[in-house]
Amino acid sequence: ISFDKKEYNFGDVKREKRDYTCTFILENKGAEPLVLLSVNTSCSCLKASYTRRPLKTGQSSVITMTLEAAKMDLGLFHRVVEVHTNQGVAYITVRGNSVTK
Repeated sequence: ISFDKKEYNFGDVKREKRDYTCTFILENKGAEPLVLLSVNTSCSCLKASYTRRPLKTGQSSVITMTLEAAKMDLGLFHRVVEVHTNQGVAYITVRGNSVTK
């Protein structure tokens, strides 16, 4: 599995009722089909959406991360996301700074 990036920095995130999103593009670099089994976030303020269809060698897919800013504590944040596949676990991270209006 290969990602276009391993980390995304949201920068300053205003704690209003607004969601912020980012995407991670992954590609199957292995010889066998790749299946995303689960994507586990480290807090309730971060949600992941992704497809579970198998990816053949060379195929790509997208994991979309949605940050619910209203649920964030003030200050710097760094969240680790576990990407579980039939070929093992990979890690991606999101970070930023939660600020008031």
